[in-house]
Amino acid sequence: MDILLQVSILLAILGLGEAIQCYQCDSNEDGSCPSDQYFDPTINALVDCGSFEANVPGSFCMKVVQESPGWHSWTKITRRCGSRSEVGVASGCRWSYHDNGIFQEICYCNDRNGCNGSSRLSLNSVVLLFSIILVILIHKKL
Repeated sequence: MDILLQVSILLAILGLGEAIQCYQCDSNEDGSCPSDQYFDPTINALVDCGSFEANVPGSFCMKVVQESPGWHSWTKITRRCGSRSEVGVASGCRWSYHDNGIFQEICYCNDRNGCNGSSRLSLNSVVLLFSIILVILIHKKL
């Protein structure tokens, strides 16, 4: 195996070993985490889900949206790390309706840092994509 392929595989493996970083906030407690406006990732810091800063240590990110219909309706959004999903799969979104009239959507993700807040590529994804393209180009020349 040539050295470039080995380096590409090593970079991909190292990128997979890092803990994910998620946004951690609650719209009822934090003005920078609004439920009725755009979530601005530039004023919210990412929290390493494997560190003491995470309220709930975990291996994926979560975004929970709760809504109460009716005359005095309200919406609450919670973003945090997650260690256990309600359905066993930590990917995608699930809707539920509770007996007390609350609609709830829980979204799980672990594909990139900050996936529970904004849509941007993390450095690990870019390095992995570049490594794969580089390996394909080199092997086509051989």
